[in-house]
Amino acid sequence: MVSASSQSVRLAASNFGHRGLFSLILLAGLPAWSATLDEVTERGFRHTTLDQALVAKATARANKVLATTGIRFVPTWQMKANEQGGAGSVPLYLVDSAKEATTPAAVPEGCHCVFVNPRFLARWATFNSTGAARMMIDRDYFLTFVLLHEAGHIHDGTSAGAFKDGEMSQLNVDPSKAKTEERQADEFAANLLRQRANATPANDSSIAANFVVNELTKLGWNMQAFRTLDEFGSFSVGRPSVFFDDGYSHPNMALRILRTNNLIQRSPETQLLLDAFEEARERGANAKRLHAPR
Repeated sequence: MVSASSQSVRLAASNFGHRGLFSLILLAGLPAWSATLDEVTERGFRHTTLDQALVAKATARANKVLATTGIRFVPTWQMKANEQGGAGSVPLYLVDSAKEATTPAAVPEGCHCVFVNPRFLARWATFNSTGAARMMIDRDYFLTFVLLHEAGHIHDGTSAGAFKDGEMSQLNVDPSKAKTEERQADEFAANLLRQRANATPANDSSIAANFVVNELTKLGWNMQAFRTLDEFGSFSVGRPSVFFDDGYSHPNMALRILRTNNLIQRSPETQLLLDAFEEARERGANAKRLHAPR
């Protein structure tokens, strides 16, 4: 957060006169975040109090895994007056929008912060938990992974994209660059989880990491069940709606989970699942007849 400096107060006073000086003196006495633009509303979102406890729990877990990285998420609704958060602090905002969301969390362009959309997170978790042979996805554990991914963006100095009027703008997006940045953020999260989960002796960080790894395994199972049962036959032809990327900036979510699980587990089984998915994508991109014409 940036507070109003004495230099900026003097400069504003010379421009606005005594009334402006009086107003800025009042602002200088407020918490630092009160004297700045509202990062949420200026991008067309609104603040929400939905699922504060759940998000706070996921944030605390993510911070345990991030303990030695120099990155720490700070829920803005828990910040005290005049609190700056300290070095490495990343403000976390709960947001909602009248527009349809496309991601549960993101680092918006031009802000050293993270937006979390709890309404979209709930819908996403319900969708990916519904159906035959599915396991229930725990939102707080999955959100922990999402926050570790966003920490990867913070670490690399990248963002999800520009937000305007409550939605992500994909105008002027370089698809290859954007998807590379998403993949690098996933790799940051996966490598961190692998390192923490395998730490000995066990500690708070390793326990937190193992819970998240377990949730990603459940999610991978559910997505495999969707492809096998709900989209029976799609694997043979590499059906685009199942195997291709959805949008310009983010790779296919199922592919991301398969890659992440493989980076963490590094087993023949996770590699085989990843290879099979990528082969199906190739079949979809190079469509051929399954049977010779009669």
